[in-house]
Amino acid sequence: MTIDDLVLPDGREVPGCIGGDALYAALAARMWEPTTEMVAPVGRDFPPSILAEMSAAGLSDRGLPRRDLPTLHNRVAYCDNGDRTWTLFSSDADFDALSPIPEDIPEAYRAAEAFLVLAMTLPAQERLVAHLKATTRALVALDPQEDYIAGNEAALRRLIAKVDLFMPSAEEVRRLLGHEDWAVAAATFAALGPETVVIKLGAEGCLVHHRGKTFHEPATPAAVRDTTGAGDCFCGAFAASLVSNGFDLTRAARHGTQGASLAITDYGVANMLRTAVAMNRGG
Repeated sequence: MTIDDLVLPDGREVPGCIGGDALYAALAARMWEPTTEMVAPVGRDFPPSILAEMSAAGLSDRGLPRRDLPTLHNRVAYCDNGDRTWTLFSSDADFDALSPIPEDIPEAYRAAEAFLVLAMTLPAQERLVAHLKATTRALVALDPQEDYIAGNEAALRRLIAKVDLFMPSAEEVRRLLGHEDWAVAAATFAALGPETVVIKLGAEGCLVHHRGKTFHEPATPAAVRDTTGAGDCFCGAFAASLVSNGFDLTRAARHGTQGASLAITDYGVANMLRTAVAMNRGG
């Protein structure tokens, strides 16, 4: 969970916006599985107004443990061409401390059919994956963090071997394998252990590899304003659709691209929140 100060292309500033990969993914997931919840620590300064917005969207605060730290804080400046400049006000140590640990998972959530471990520090992901594989029978999906890949390739391969569903971006594939042959990359990751590999390809959609078979799903057309959170929304929608529709990979891929398309039509998480609130109210 993050607090993001946005600077729009026309210079207008929109401070104090809610953000973070857990929220993007959870909001997208709830479109196909309304019981989806999130686990994401927040800082001591997390605004009550944002908790109210999340509640209106149907999300519980049971999975939002407080840490005695400031909430992760970023400044995101947008350019006319869609580029973004990020300024991070939190340290790597803060990032790790505000990543979830196994003890943060509410007891009521432990019977879930699937857990999606999103981008956070590598040690935090390792702890969560080991715990979930040892204590649940759920599908465990992993979305890596591109910034930690360099120097940790062997550790990440060991982590990939433990999960059921691996969901890297094109950039993460490049950093980990050094090429752009997506079908070969998916097969390489599958050989490590995951039954299913999904490579997110941005405007080109995604490539899905399952038990030796591969298919491509094109992106859902949308007017692009801000691509922040698109990959997280894809992961959340894909995983939720997968467990709610009898593990139909084709439908899950289509729903994943639809979830991503909703994220990119407005700055920040605004459109996802509006959609979630309307759905929660029956609109």
